[in-house]
Amino acid sequence: MTGPCVPGLHSTCAEFTLQRIVVSFGNRLCALEEHLLHHTYRVVFRFCELENIDYLVLRYLNTGTRPYEEFSEEWIFDSEV
Repeated sequence: MTGPCVPGLHSTCAEFTLQRIVVSFGNRLCALEEHLLHHTYRVVFRFCELENIDYLVLRYLNTGTRPYEEFSEEWIFDSEV
């Protein structure tokens, strides 16, 4: 399917699915860290590395942005050092 998967959104089904996966893993990692479950956190993060979504999950955790979200130029320049 090449069109939007969800009415009103501009992402494809694959992009929408990836967003849901990244958010799900990101939220789980946050919960594990809050509960001081460091070993389980490392295991889940290793799974993210193996699935090649670790960068996307870290970006979501650090900025709250989901994959394929559009950024304004102001936001990009504000974050640069």
